[in-house]
Amino acid sequence: MKLYARSLTKYFGRVAALVDVGFDINAKRIAIIGQNGSGKSTLLSIIYGLLHPSRGVLKVNGYEPYNERERASMEMSIAFERPRFDINVRVCDVYKIIREYGDRDCLEMFWEQIGVKSFGEMLLPDLSSGQKQLVQLMQALCKDSRIKVLDEPFSHLDVRNMGLIGDYILSRNFSAILTTHVPEEAEWIGEYFVMLKEGKIVWHGRIEELQEQGVYEVYLRQYLPESLEVILKLGYVAIVKSSYEELLELVERDKIRGFKKLGVRRYF
Repeated sequence: MKLYARSLTKYFGRVAALVDVGFDINAKRIAIIGQNGSGKSTLLSIIYGLLHPSRGVLKVNGYEPYNERERASMEMSIAFERPRFDINVRVCDVYKIIREYGDRDCLEMFWEQIGVKSFGEMLLPDLSSGQKQLVQLMQALCKDSRIKVLDEPFSHLDVRNMGLIGDYILSRNFSAILTTHVPEEAEWIGEYFVMLKEGKIVWHGRIEELQEQGVYEVYLRQYLPESLEVILKLGYVAIVKSSYEELLELVERDKIRGFKKLGVRRYF
């Protein structure tokens, strides 16, 4: 999947949701990361073609989705973080419709393993936020589409269902673009990362580029070893520049509790 943006800007009135966003990405799974208000949902809506940019251009596999809505809706399926259903249709009827054109293995996973069947007789407007999210994820992931566009797909899920759905995304051949405010979710699913803050790109790239820079997350005991070059410290966690060998020695000497290579959390 190729995702390209140049000078991408989006205003809502006088408020800028995106400012001069630019990238040129070729990856199977792209994670867009940022806190609430960072612009990630706005970017996702432009990618799917629901919004036009105020300035600049964005292309998915060579075309502008907001100018070719029919093509975009055929090639992509979307699941929003807060889905709204205003029609009195039962969940089991949605399931039956998707069975006509969707991936049946995917449907059976949602229906049986994840447990959508347990509320299959309920009407869509009566569902809880978590149940609504499961139904919309079922529609987006099981639809026969090349690209899955997922807005905070794990936000209302329990750990078990999160694991089932995440492993399913990783095991299939489709492309995926997802937003999240949780760096660990991004690193689990993503191959390429776009970090947003206040509508601007803070960093974008692959995780290997960060891990080559010798930056680690260290779990401290009572005191911070003086030998460490500290970038940021918060309580008993510190982000440091160091070598694997030095940190391993500190663990063996019981000076720190442990450490791991730092990924996208460095910019979060």
